[in-house]
Amino acid sequence: MSRAETRASNVAAILAAARTEIAEHGSGLSMRAVAREVGMVSSAIYRYFPTREALLTAMVVESYGNLAATLTKAAEGRRTRATRWTALGEALRAWALANPHEFQLIYGTPLPGYVAPPETVPAAAAVAAPFVAAGATQAVPGFGAPALRAQMDVLLDLADDVEPSGAAAVLTELGALIGAVSLELAGHLVGTADPADHLFAALLRRQVSTLGLR
Repeated sequence: MSRAETRASNVAAILAAARTEIAEHGSGLSMRAVAREVGMVSSAIYRYFPTREALLTAMVVESYGNLAATLTKAAEGRRTRATRWTALGEALRAWALANPHEFQLIYGTPLPGYVAPPETVPAAAAVAAPFVAAGATQAVPGFGAPALRAQMDVLLDLADDVEPSGAAAVLTELGALIGAVSLELAGHLVGTADPADHLFAALLRRQVSTLGLR
């Protein structure tokens, strides 16, 4: 095995161990415990990730990448924007239910002392991009205020023919999807919309209508 292959293997093992650590201990992430899990002395792990924050950032970027890849695959072969949006929403929820700790890492309560650095922004944008491409190509009533439209500049580069008010509406609806999944994962829908399949399907139908997708 080459040096590069060895390094890649060790990085993958460290990230996997760190995910296990967060899954078992919630907001805690002990570099010493991660090193022990992968069979390294505690000082060795810092050759790969110089700080706890660097390891967390790598985990966040990897989770965004995993979700983005899932969404890209879900959108393939969908002939209409309405069916593409629905498939994207369903894929987002399915991924979150299958990977709750990854979802919470990127959309849940931030880990104590951690502030996501700028390099996580492109990774987050890759998740938003398929939703923007599916739903933001036309104006949406209620989202056309000049100040709001001006804030959408960063989203205009995520897909072709993006309309600013449509982008604002997509951002709002993506927030609704993430919020609904967060409620479900936290158990807040138990006793009401549990299981949440019907509620989520209704939300997606309403979003298709709001965004004017066909």
